[in-house]
Amino acid sequence: MTDGQPAPQRRGRVDTRAVLRDVGRTVAHADLAIAYCATVTLVTLVVMLQPEERTAEILASVSANLDNLQAAPVVSMLGSAFVVESGWGLALVVQLLVVLAYLQRFVGRLASVVVGLAGHVGAGLVVAAGLATGIFHGFVDESVAAATDVGVSYVMAAAMGFLVLAVPPPWRWWYLGATAVYWLLPGAIYRTFTDAGHASALAIGLLLALVAARAVAADRDRSGRA
Repeated sequence: MTDGQPAPQRRGRVDTRAVLRDVGRTVAHADLAIAYCATVTLVTLVVMLQPEERTAEILASVSANLDNLQAAPVVSMLGSAFVVESGWGLALVVQLLVVLAYLQRFVGRLASVVVGLAGHVGAGLVVAAGLATGIFHGFVDESVAAATDVGVSYVMAAAMGFLVLAVPPPWRWWYLGATAVYWLLPGAIYRTFTDAGHASALAIGLLLALVAARAVAADRDRSGRA
């Protein structure tokens, strides 16, 4: 204690630096995560620099809404994952970069693509099915069929759900609880179809994590009996 600082505070600062260094190293080596987030950022900036009417037209053309899913399902479903609706949405891309970097570090490139794609497409289809059912029964306005639905949040929710496997067991329930609050609390307040998509994407990520955990456990059991 040569500098007069209490030991717990010094350890806390060292831990913070260690965490930040780990984040930096993880992001620096996550080529897939960097490429995807850079593409989303570039595409979004190009779209936002267009005249307002052109921006609205582009977002409408790649939106994963009911009208586009009927007319051009592949373009709308995949295209909607490469642009966010506003400049403020780019703040989420920064968070996504860190999440995807750790996902790539944990399971590699291919599995990261599978998790992200499953979350984005799966949640989009769940939302579409819910909206179609609501419109058919008359408790959802028909205008929602053409609503703008773009962004990376479904990818991020699924990735965060899957990453529960990477968290050490003593902290796993804390991580799961914090992740659930992050994605589900806004839905309890605003109750939009996007919030339903977040819940669906998170559930998809958790289900994939469960399947992966069971597969690893089964492989270990088989190896132990061999």
